[in-house]
Amino acid sequence: MHRTLYIAAAALLFAGHATAETPRSDGFRIESEDQFARDYADSVERIDAGVYLVTKGALAGRTITLGESGLAYDLAALRARVPASGRERSVLQSQVKRLQRTAERFERQRSNATTRASQLGAIQCSYFNWSTRQTIWYSGTAYVSATAEYYMSNGGGGLNPYYARAAASANGSVSAPPGVPFGSGSLSAHAVAWNRNTNVIAQKFSFGNYPNVSSGYVYSGPDFSHNLEAFSGVEGEGDCLGYVGISANLQ
Repeated sequence: MHRTLYIAAAALLFAGHATAETPRSDGFRIESEDQFARDYADSVERIDAGVYLVTKGALAGRTITLGESGLAYDLAALRARVPASGRERSVLQSQVKRLQRTAERFERQRSNATTRASQLGAIQCSYFNWSTRQTIWYSGTAYVSATAEYYMSNGGGGLNPYYARAAASANGSVSAPPGVPFGSGSLSAHAVAWNRNTNVIAQKFSFGNYPNVSSGYVYSGPDFSHNLEAFSGVEGEGDCLGYVGISANLQ
């Protein structure tokens, strides 16, 4: 008879300095939807299944998307966009293709009657050890950040509205517990910053057990109007499955 082990993977992210008791002020550490809703209860509003709007604080306006429902929300938003150029079309197609691949993995999991849904975390992992005939469940952690902001002082204590910038970053951690080969479950992370007025795009990707990625800034100005976007996400790979995303914009 098969046995099942449940292991919550302990992860120290951000160069080992942030802990579960220390939410970051420039982004969001996400171990599970329950943890996220608890840690940020005073500053986020649930607007749909797996979708949260940040309503208070310096990060107000960001949208957080979690799990299969959050992934579906982001996919629908991407597919609804009408590209203004060939380059924008290429970027959108690349984003849709990446998210669609994860959506198909969610679908396969739901259609597999032998797969048990795990609520351990935003990134859920499982490995069947044939020598012990045990299914080992464990989880990963994600950190995502996105900003689209004014940044230049106006000399009077405020910010100059003619100059803006956008950037995104993401990292994650998944550790193989005893009985699970290293690399069996892994993560991918991506970060995109976009000036849609000039079509300047900065994007980076990372893969592994501890991916870490930052887009760098794209700038807008001097100008009377801005159209900046930033997005980052972490997805489960291999024996891991999950999705965490964040987006910000300034128009």
